[in-house]
Amino acid sequence: MNVSESCKQRKSIRGFSSKSPEKSTILQCLEAASWAPNPTGQQPWQFIVLSGKSLQQACSAIAERFADAQAERADQSPPQFGGDIAAVIEKRRQETFSAMIKHLEDHQADLQALGEGNFNFHRAPMAILFGTWPCKDDSFLKATVAAMQSFMLAACERGLGTCWMNAVSICQDAIKEALNLHPGLILVDGLAVGYPDENAPVNDLPRTRLPIGEVTRWLT
Repeated sequence: MNVSESCKQRKSIRGFSSKSPEKSTILQCLEAASWAPNPTGQQPWQFIVLSGKSLQQACSAIAERFADAQAERADQSPPQFGGDIAAVIEKRRQETFSAMIKHLEDHQADLQALGEGNFNFHRAPMAILFGTWPCKDDSFLKATVAAMQSFMLAACERGLGTCWMNAVSICQDAIKEALNLHPGLILVDGLAVGYPDENAPVNDLPRTRLPIGEVTRWLT
């Protein structure tokens, strides 16, 4: 599988088998992540692999803290970036969400269990937290996001599934406390990791991309 194929075949997996990935395979994916671009070779990231008890502790922290953390964020003013752009992005969100719900209902999927997956890494046997350190220009954070993408592509190439877990950054204070992580560490986000359950309809959600011309500008 070449890079272009990995980019297109990678997708969010929300149904996992109980089989745990081999440590050697995870290390290969982390090695790929470590070659992501980063400022002046500082490699400002920390990869934290969770399984067993540590994974359960992180899940509990998210479940207990998520509602309060979201309520705190609700008081923040949303960013403003223009009415037309906002409307287009919201339209895409609604179309994608409607297609997802229809697919799941057609396959009689358990929507409540899927919703709870946002708090428990979709019951994956393993999770990886991607951390970094404060930096005034956010270059450390950007580099760590690139490392996450590199990990996901390497995982896809090796038959693993991943799902980006936004709840990690939302509940990071609780997670850091539960796992005794450095309080200054910034949890950029986490990934659920495991082998996809081939019988889970949620893993076959419709996927589309806009024609590249609609999101590209050529300036001369």
